[in-house]
Amino acid sequence: MTLRELLDTLKCLGVTITLHDGDTITIEPPDVLTPAVRAALTEHHAALVALIRSGPSSASSFDALMTAFDGVAARPSADILQERLRTLAAGLAGADPLFRELVRAEAIARLDALGVRAAARIVDAALTARLSDSGRAAPGRWLLFADPDPWPEAVEGAALLEELAHTYRRFVSLPEGGAEALALWIVFTYALEAFDVAPILALCSPLMRCGKTTTEDLTTALARRPLAAANVTVAALYRTVEQFAPTLIVDEADTFLLTNLALRGVINSGHTRATAFVVRIAGHEPRLFSTWGARMIALIGRLPATLEDRAIVLPMRRRAPGETVDRIRRDGLLRRLDPLRRRSARWVADHLPALRAADPAVPEELDDRQADNWRPLLAIADEAGGAWPALARTAARTLAGGVVEADNAAPVRLLADLRDLFATTTADRLATAAIIRHLTALEDRPWADDAQGHPLTPRRLAKLLEGFRVKAKQIRQGADTRKGYLRSDFTDAFRRYLPPDPKHPEQRNGPAAFAIQDGPRRPGAVSGRGQPPSPECTSNGSSVSGANDEDRGAKER
Repeated sequence: MTLRELLDTLKCLGVTITLHDGDTITIEPPDVLTPAVRAALTEHHAALVALIRSGPSSASSFDALMTAFDGVAARPSADILQERLRTLAAGLAGADPLFRELVRAEAIARLDALGVRAAARIVDAALTARLSDSGRAAPGRWLLFADPDPWPEAVEGAALLEELAHTYRRFVSLPEGGAEALALWIVFTYALEAFDVAPILALCSPLMRCGKTTTEDLTTALARRPLAAANVTVAALYRTVEQFAPTLIVDEADTFLLTNLALRGVINSGHTRATAFVVRIAGHEPRLFSTWGARMIALIGRLPATLEDRAIVLPMRRRAPGETVDRIRRDGLLRRLDPLRRRSARWVADHLPALRAADPAVPEELDDRQADNWRPLLAIADEAGGAWPALARTAARTLAGGVVEADNAAPVRLLADLRDLFATTTADRLATAAIIRHLTALEDRPWADDAQGHPLTPRRLAKLLEGFRVKAKQIRQGADTRKGYLRSDFTDAFRRYLPPDPKHPEQRNGPAAFAIQDGPRRPGAVSGRGQPPSPECTSNGSSVSGANDEDRGAKER
């Protein structure tokens, strides 16, 4: 039984509710209460206490406020609506948020029953205006969200998605698969409750004027409950999400998000419904605040790795010479695109049960996290039908593949370079000094200038590999010992963290590539920039003893 149903039941029973010290509630006469009502009283005890304490927020005052709609005929005139809603707003002065939300919900329901279009938007405008006029409002403007009235007729899904994609293509030069991803993500904002994962949509560009702002403007006019902001604090984020569940559209993220670890953590938490919460103290009591919702983030550069892992990334770009798009007119954009919003709302309302039950096939090329990110969009595409199941999977392969190729995380980049190095030899181990000389000789890699102008060091190498459970060991060669790494220790890391390499499907067989040069040469010297190291890498005649500390044991020779 909901709180509203409980209040209606208590009204029908004609009982008297009294609040005593210690927040104890008594009801007279008690013998009329059924077991179901008693259970609901226990469930909603705290809410009832808040209603009674709030003065005008009592059950009887609720009914009194609702008399504002008595005698109103179907499809009332604008003058009557203004008069009744202003009366309602005046009666809410000083009411607590819970009571205000109950009145809002009931007012919207009554206007809907009277055949008033955009009932939620009208009620929100009336209540928000009253708050602002009362002088109690804090600086700034009140947030106001209104869900679109669903389209009156059934909507064909494939046609809806094509129109959404065409709208983006018309105004923005997008990467391959970008328009399809945006169209599916817009519908996803209306179907959020059907899914357990909410992928971030990231608009990343190398420079300004790559279409990010235009894409955000279109998304603001199309998405459900859009909230566009160029900055947001941690507290503002989770409180706004908890209260309104908006579609958050963050611009200029490179100016504040990259260095704000706490904010990044809250945004990360909103990716999965089960963990989309933060715990804060409110009214001296711990409370859960939701962080679950759809989010678009636009920035110059790249998202931090943890955010990018939870995102569908659109690499934005400038228009090429000769490439034409229409110039967007921002005045009246919301009005012109409102039919698409209403059609999206209607299509989702009709297909929500099917979306909840969907388990779409995901392309094998996607890793586990990419599959999680794309699964809601693929479910929408499958339900829409037509060409969209194939279009969505093509977009997923294209955009996810681009992220894999662009992965610049230092540990992953190091793994890739070491895989290339091991592919040049049959040796089963490499000395640390030889590895470093090879890496720092690579002209297109950062290892020669790894940390504040200094080249890669043995300690830094060990630190980068530590997360992959790969550690240096002492390698003995005759009378000499030196630190090095075994090929076999990398096998699992190569398989788990790197995409398949078509250039090296297996390690090269045949003569070792580590030829000893004529003439005197210090051990481990490299012949030519970027060439593999020599005699310090062996495949026989040596043994390995465990040594986990890079600084312990014999010095490297």
